[in-house]
Amino acid sequence: MNSNMTEQLDQLFQMWNRGLCPGAQVLIRQHGETLYEKCFGYGNLENEIKIHKDSIFHVASISKEFTVMAVLLLWKDGKLDLDDDIRKYVGEYINIETPITIRQMMNNVSGLRDQWELLFLRGIKINDQIKMDDINTTIELQKALNFEPQSQYLYSNTGFHLLALIVEKLSGMSLPKFVKERIFDPLGMTHSFIRESFTQIVPNLVYSYQDDGDGNFYYNPLNYELYGPTSVNTCATDLCKILDEYIHPNVIDPEIIELMKTPVILSNGKPAEYCGGLITHKLHGMDVFGHGGADAAYRGEIICIPEKELEIVLISSTTTYAMSKLADKTACIVLGLPDCTEPAIPEHKNVSAHSGIFLTDLPDSPVFVEITEQDGKFYMQREWCRTELVKEEDDGYRIGTLDEKIYFTDKGILYRLPGRVIALTPATPADPALFQEGSYYNDETDSYMKVIKNENSCDIHMRRYGKAMLYRSESGSIAFRMDANLIMYVNVMNNTMIMDGGRVKHIIYTLVQ
Repeated sequence: MNSNMTEQLDQLFQMWNRGLCPGAQVLIRQHGETLYEKCFGYGNLENEIKIHKDSIFHVASISKEFTVMAVLLLWKDGKLDLDDDIRKYVGEYINIETPITIRQMMNNVSGLRDQWELLFLRGIKINDQIKMDDINTTIELQKALNFEPQSQYLYSNTGFHLLALIVEKLSGMSLPKFVKERIFDPLGMTHSFIRESFTQIVPNLVYSYQDDGDGNFYYNPLNYELYGPTSVNTCATDLCKILDEYIHPNVIDPEIIELMKTPVILSNGKPAEYCGGLITHKLHGMDVFGHGGADAAYRGEIICIPEKELEIVLISSTTTYAMSKLADKTACIVLGLPDCTEPAIPEHKNVSAHSGIFLTDLPDSPVFVEITEQDGKFYMQREWCRTELVKEEDDGYRIGTLDEKIYFTDKGILYRLPGRVIALTPATPADPALFQEGSYYNDETDSYMKVIKNENSCDIHMRRYGKAMLYRSESGSIAFRMDANLIMYVNVMNNTMIMDGGRVKHIIYTLVQ
């Protein structure tokens, strides 16, 4: 790699190299040779321990690749058929009448509601000590799907939890042990394992730190004990060994690799973006395969471009930057191609910044933005803090140090996230006349919601979350936000409230008192 490329990459990763801050491992290989390998920042801020090559990261949903690979190894062993009904193996947890196949789960087209949003509706918070049995119970409660299997693509962690259970039942060993013996050890991934408990001591573990957007960091721990969708712990050097297999299968059966790289075809004949444990997209017309991960403040992205024999691993311990966008930017620099990652901002009329609540109109991608004003400055309320909006030359407002911007328009706001721009419209308190006061119950989450009317507004009260006001968008959609992880849209019908969120649909709460 020439010095100019190195300088460009150093500049790209500078946010991890600014004093005592969390950091990352970066590893770029092409044609089997290392082009760029650097470690940035600190794995432990309290003790000022720098990140190094052997530092271990929790890589969150990147784990799904290994869960799918484990299933496909059992398929090659003749232990299962990919089109088997999952009730054949995990029927004790399934109370849904519609058949679901193993293939549909590993391709994220099963229609299964996502375990995380279901847990939140049950009153279980993200920082609780969540165990495998908590997920099992949540799945058992379900009686319906988000949609007919194979009709849509919608990311669902639930399917990968069930895939882990299938591996364990058919192999007679735990998923962590199976993956170690059949994947990690043969590939020489000596620093990789599936962490079974948050209490497990991990030498060289990089801690997770939340960025408040103003340059301050706070410890953001993981407290759960579950695997299948998550919980692989590893390092950049090891992750390149799995990317090697995606380009030139050597240890893993080529048929397995091909299945993992083949997009699923929906019932309407169109391909989805999710393959068997891998996400695919195009970059300058080239096929890109990989997966990202996000748990607590851990962020990661691994991609390969087989046409160019290019491998990129980015794993970090803070939320400073969107890793998928960063990986594509990296590829563009290495390949000498124009940066095509910046989303175009739609034409709009800029107006002055102002406070308010702003909503998307559709529940498929729920976004709820709250902007407040104090002493002439504007702030966006984020997951657990508020971050100042900093005006820039294009009249957009950057959200602290993050790669996110807000544009105030005459129609609401444009929210530029890495890789996409979302239009949100102003929201006002929902008319209390639309609702019937009282307690509502849903048996698929075994949870209650209480509706309380005020003079000009209406609140929903939930166990452990407290209350949240119901808001109405300009199009008439009604939504509430309990916290960053639980945004729900509400339809009122007689004595019921039907809830729709990002990865859970049609949760019916019925008035009981």
